Amino acid sequence: MRVLVLSHSYIMKPYRRKFALIAERPDVTLRVVMPARWYESFQHIVFEPELDTPCEEFPCPIRFSGYGSRFYYRRGVKSHFKDFQPDIIHLEEEAWSLNALQTVWLKRKYCPRSRFIFRTSLSIPSKQRFGALPVWIERWVFRETDRAFPLSTNAGEILTERGYTGQQTPFPNGVDVRHFYKMDVRELKNSLRLNDCYVIGYVGRLLQMKGIDTLLEAVAHLVNHDATRPYRLLIVGQGEDKPGFQKTAETLGIAEQIVWIDAVPPEEVAAYINCMDTLVLPSRTTAGWVEFFGRVLIEGMACEVPVIGSDSGEIPHVIRDAGLVFPEGDMDALAEQIYRITHDVSLRNNLVERGFARIKDFTWETIAEQTYQVYQELLEEAS
Repeated sequence: MRVLVLSHSYIMKPYRRKFALIAERPDVTLRVVMPARWYESFQHIVFEPELDTPCEEFPCPIRFSGYGSRFYYRRGVKSHFKDFQPDIIHLEEEAWSLNALQTVWLKRKYCPRSRFIFRTSLSIPSKQRFGALPVWIERWVFRETDRAFPLSTNAGEILTERGYTGQQTPFPNGVDVRHFYKMDVRELKNSLRLNDCYVIGYVGRLLQMKGIDTLLEAVAHLVNHDATRPYRLLIVGQGEDKPGFQKTAETLGIAEQIVWIDAVPPEEVAAYINCMDTLVLPSRTTAGWVEFFGRVLIEGMACEVPVIGSDSGEIPHVIRDAGLVFPEGDMDALAEQIYRITHDVSLRNNLVERGFARIKDFTWETIAEQTYQVYQELLEEAS
């Protein structure tokens, strides 16, 4: 079985495990094409190969780094269609993207019998911002597709609304438990001055839709009304709304209780999560956006940190009974949930236990096995 994967997220080490596990199978030859450079979370990332990987890795130059819907490969990809002749083409990009257009064109020209999969993270049924071209690309990709991998059941329903009539297999985001686990971070906590306090944490982009203002208000409420604990807020990430959030923190009188850390490499995120006593994802739905998954939640669970999330999008479905959920934008409810975990040791321990059990559905080992089974189904259908 020859599998060709095209994935911009593969450039980040924690997201490679799924394909490495598939490539370890004796009947699989798997090669991955990814950008040589990528701009993600306000960082310029350069592809760094892992010497012990069973995957064949091919970093290629691209245009429009950091734009998932607009980027495409400038050169170096044709041979992977023409000479490799894959049995399976697995595209981990949206169906309306320029890379999707590039992929289906190369498939039709050089390996038309290859089975084709695309993956989608659709979260809301919205029109594309770039006019008629994305719609035309999407329709062409739909016609060429043998299986779609939506991120969730909800994403699959939206995909159907957009006109996709083929088979679907929902696949969530995964967590690499080799990177995300409970670890000793005493030195890091010392350097951040987070000892002897209760650390509330957030990891992600600093944008209004992420609900950071709700989190700041909740922390301010706890600082002002619960003298039994010295609270600190650890925020890891960057975004255009950071200055506004910093000003809000000053207005609320909690600027001294916050540690701001700019975005860190993906492989270092786990250490910062381990510094937290509770991890919060307070996302707030807007007219054009909803939280489509919330990967940091399962990363927190893997690190044995209790999690709290808003009820935006997929968050409640990811958390289930392995964390606490509050109505988005409700500062009082969020403060109450944090207070409960802070003061109820039994609840905290129970959430940690449930969270650690919950991640079995999201490990790359589980997802790799399911992905391989779909590959086999597609090849059996073709024979």
